[in-house]
Amino acid sequence: MSIRSVVCAAGAVLTLATPALASGSSSSSADVSARPATPELSTATTAAGSWTATASMSTARYSPTATRLGNGRVLVVGGEGDTSRASTAELYDPPTGTWLPGGTLNQPRGLHVAVRLADGCVLVAGGGWYSASAELYDPATNQWTPTGSMNIGRIAFTGTLLRDGRVLVVGGNSTSGGLQASAELYDPASGRWTLTGSLRTTRWNHTATLLADGTVLVAGGTSNGMIVYPRDGELYDPARGRWSRGGTMTTGREAPAATLLGNGRVLLAGGGNPNGLAGASAELYDPASRSWSATGSMNDPRGGTAALLQDGRVLVAGGGTGDVYSPATGTWTATGPMVYPYASAAAALLPNGQVLYAGGRRIKYCGQYSCDEPLADAELYTP
Repeated sequence: MSIRSVVCAAGAVLTLATPALASGSSSSSADVSARPATPELSTATTAAGSWTATASMSTARYSPTATRLGNGRVLVVGGEGDTSRASTAELYDPPTGTWLPGGTLNQPRGLHVAVRLADGCVLVAGGGWYSASAELYDPATNQWTPTGSMNIGRIAFTGTLLRDGRVLVVGGNSTSGGLQASAELYDPASGRWTLTGSLRTTRWNHTATLLADGTVLVAGGTSNGMIVYPRDGELYDPARGRWSRGGTMTTGREAPAATLLGNGRVLLAGGGNPNGLAGASAELYDPASRSWSATGSMNDPRGGTAALLQDGRVLVAGGGTGDVYSPATGTWTATGPMVYPYASAAAALLPNGQVLYAGGRRIKYCGQYSCDEPLADAELYTP
């Protein structure tokens, strides 16, 4: 078998040896009237929307990835556990509000990346114990197939689908060289990875956003032994394979939430730094001027996970609360309280306009120390 033998159909409907379930709506034709049949365990409503519990996953996991497939289902992959990384994946089916098995990965993964390719397959790379390996998920067969390995094993890095169908991975932490400034490209046609131009500075726990002109903005994260919070953004040009300066942020941020807005700007919200200045604040990147400017602050500090809503607003939630950002006014409105007040969940916009939050963690005490408890819970946000 070649290292890249999987061919996916972008709109493939998954068939499993389980009772028949209706497939999700196409991503190009969302049915806003089709609400999942979910148990109404807890609901709170405000002008900015409400949260409702849905079925729990079969495996507890925090910091997994969530990728919406062409058939409308959401693939949740890997994640951190009590003492290990998960090697399983699960599928959320919006019309029924239930979870289905999503196959078994070739190795456990946490702090990895997952990118839906142009052909409908999902590329999953890195994570685990600083792995360089990668594999492909085929929605039509519900199977995973190994593909080419990265040149450098990475955790806490980013993966971005470029306009030409290739995938750019950037930065992260590695056992070979520590924090990384390196970047590489995955070619779906050959299944191979090629090193490309490196960042100006090492980064992990940063963000990467594909801009309207096809360049990629990298911002935030930590650097230099994980104690420096770089404020300089960087821009990758796929045509030249090089990086250039992307303006100076208002403050350094580790693990913020980044979202491309309908007007072409990028919203960067929350995150952490040693001075505690980033938590609730937010800022905007303007590609035309390559400059950053402050915008309204969230009602609560959080790193959180963001989702672009169908009306162009942005949901950022985590830790039991959520805020919705209006690009028109530059202000945030609090949502109702989340059902599960946990952090490090994965999020995905569903075809009907709701947002799925799955997994997460909470702090528990292990003797005299605190530790993270992974969770299998899931909930839905309704605007």
